[in-house]
Amino acid sequence: MSVTVFVAANCPHCGALLDDLTRRHVDFDLVDLTTHPERLVELAAVTWERRLPAVVDHERCSIGFAGRSSSWAELGLSLPGRHSG
Repeated sequence: MSVTVFVAANCPHCGALLDDLTRRHVDFDLVDLTTHPERLVELAAVTWERRLPAVVDHERCSIGFAGRSSSWAELGLSLPGRHSG
């Protein structure tokens, strides 16, 4: 089974997570919210936290990597119809 990983291009913690998953040969589906911001709605439906990176499997969502994460606002992301703050 694969997990879905939500990242943004300018998030250093996202890059570190992707490097770790690749090194460990973990199967994952990648969602780059920089190029697909409409997918923020999907992520918001499974977690109240507005931080990246996020790893979602069929029953849970984990936020951050190695104790670090970036807020959506820091990355210039917001839900459709809302402005980042």
